[in-house]
Amino acid sequence: MTPYYSDDSVTIYHARCEDVLPTLTDVDLVVTSPPYNLRGDGNNPCPVGAEFQGLADGYADHDDAMPHAEYVAWQHSVLHLLWSTLSDDGAIFYNHKPRVGGNRAKLPLELVPDELPIRQVIVWDRGSGFNRQFTYFVPCQEWVLMIAKPAFRITTRDRFDVWRIPPETDTEHPAPFPLKFARYAVSSTAAELVLDPFMGSGTTLRAAKDCGRRAIGIELSERYCEIAAKRMAQEVLAL
Repeated sequence: MTPYYSDDSVTIYHARCEDVLPTLTDVDLVVTSPPYNLRGDGNNPCPVGAEFQGLADGYADHDDAMPHAEYVAWQHSVLHLLWSTLSDDGAIFYNHKPRVGGNRAKLPLELVPDELPIRQVIVWDRGSGFNRQFTYFVPCQEWVLMIAKPAFRITTRDRFDVWRIPPETDTEHPAPFPLKFARYAVSSTAAELVLDPFMGSGTTLRAAKDCGRRAIGIELSERYCEIAAKRMAQEVLAL
């Protein structure tokens, strides 16, 4: 498959991740956050207000209102594909969030196939959140599920399993994670090749490049591919 963009350290594919992943091998680290299916059946409605319009509108190239069972099956399939791309000491950092729907909490654990080993649940403390409901407290955390091969190791012993990193709002993507978040994940490992199959505007790739690693991104939206390619052309930032 011909890349949308390529340089010495980064390759971007404009495609469905399911079409590209079977061609990849020897990935050391996956850092990704899939669409959350916020408008899917049984989920509480998206918040209202201009500041949340991007979430309410969803994605132009993806149905963010899938039936829940279909969404779970899709994530299982993608995670199986990601697992098959990993090197013998690779890992997946899978960012998702606990949700509420039908008077029940929906935890990201159900999105991971039972046969894939979740080694650790890392809490991303965003420090803020939104809530238009009187049925539960304001959610201000998301999870990072570390799905790891037995030989995977982090390179530091001074980082905790709660990451206190504020969100970024001044972006062109409705649901980005911060550059600091992606840098924190990548720099915690010795990964040489980093992958994000739901690349969005390219935050994971930018972080990998800043950390001196190689990276592959896959994105269905050509608009976000263009944004990411422009970000890759910027100078590497000092950490």
